[in-house]
Amino acid sequence: MRNIKFLIKVTLLVVVTMVASAGAQQPVKAKTPATINNRAPKTLAILPFENNSVTDPELYQPLTKGLSAMLITDLENNIGTLKLIERDKIQALLKEIALSQSGSIDQSTAIKAGKILGAQATTFGSFMVLGKQVRIDARIVKVETSEVLMAESILGNSDDFIHLEQELAGKIAQSLNASFKRVSKTSKSDIGAAIYFSKGLDAYDRGDLKEAKHMFDKSIKLDATYRKQVENIGGMKK
Repeated sequence: MRNIKFLIKVTLLVVVTMVASAGAQQPVKAKTPATINNRAPKTLAILPFENNSVTDPELYQPLTKGLSAMLITDLENNIGTLKLIERDKIQALLKEIALSQSGSIDQSTAIKAGKILGAQATTFGSFMVLGKQVRIDARIVKVETSEVLMAESILGNSDDFIHLEQELAGKIAQSLNASFKRVSKTSKSDIGAAIYFSKGLDAYDRGDLKEAKHMFDKSIKLDATYRKQVENIGGMKK
């Protein structure tokens, strides 16, 4: 199994290197909103992302949970017609289905989770950090029919991590026929802020609120944009 995962990471490394050298991303073709029209799901569960990082994977592991939480926050604050399944419900379910045994979410797991959560669609995917390059791959699958409604790849610099996340949020919204207003891109955002936020999220889930606040404060100090993310975590609202 470890050899298989290594081969997968090497393959992804080659892909990212080729894309970065070409100076443009090569997104997977996805269905357009017109193809789903009134059949667009109204309830969405965003599952944790798998960490396929080549550069220091342990450092970026907290982002598996943090990235999905960031997407939930941005979509909740921008889309009135789409219901997002609460993060705590998703975390509780993933523990029940023993996700930790495999460490990843495939399409069948995503569909199973969506059915139990009562979601009409689920979003799942992976991310990879290679040096200063970040690639995020995501899919939306319709729970009832297993239809893939979106398959997108986002590639960019780690200093623009939160903007890459918002770009993905916009694509998710577009795929579900919903509008999305991105935060104005005024400055670069160190990926370290996302890591601190994600570590704070882990501490919060463990019940260590002192450590959670410490990590959240460090995140906001690096990038004030994360204040909205912190405030959206239950029990940490100001």
